[in-house]
Amino acid sequence: MRRRALLASALTAVSPVAAGCSAIESRTEHTNPTVHTSDDPRDDEKYLEFQHDGTEIATVGVDPTFSPLPDNLHTWISHTEDTELQSLTQRFVALDGDGTPPQISLQGPFMGDDKPHPSVSLFRDGRAAVIDVHRFGELANETVFMQLPVTQWPESARRLVVESTVELVKPGLTDQTHVLDGQLEFEFSIESEAEE
Repeated sequence: MRRRALLASALTAVSPVAAGCSAIESRTEHTNPTVHTSDDPRDDEKYLEFQHDGTEIATVGVDPTFSPLPDNLHTWISHTEDTELQSLTQRFVALDGDGTPPQISLQGPFMGDDKPHPSVSLFRDGRAAVIDVHRFGELANETVFMQLPVTQWPESARRLVVESTVELVKPGLTDQTHVLDGQLEFEFSIESEAEE
């Protein structure tokens, strides 16, 4: 699922036909994904698997590294080749802490050689650090990987919750929009990490 998906030329062929019709959109919300964990006990990666009509349409993964506090968040989204990424919002919440949000940054480059480039915002919202991708641009048809270094973590927090909302569109005469909602939780111990 991590292979980069190539732009499907058939999608561009449909666009002129759809442009002449009134906009019709089918919207489906998916709020009960399956949570998977890595088979490697030393790997903290987890991912959400979303299905539609019994078929997998997308996975959203997070692979944090700890030393011993979280210092890097590797996130990725893969999806079927007949769909396009429209938007992503991920909220990173440090639980059991003093209520302050973690501070994260986006390590580039998060783009390729073609335009339009993705449009990304980083901000804080209450206890959460938020990354919001408003437009994927040239990456809409690909598997997307992001590196999010943690520049500051609330020291007393021992749990990380990542809430993800992804909007995925299958273009056509009737656009099919899928809104994917799910969350992953990670627990870590300074003592156990320090002993290794």
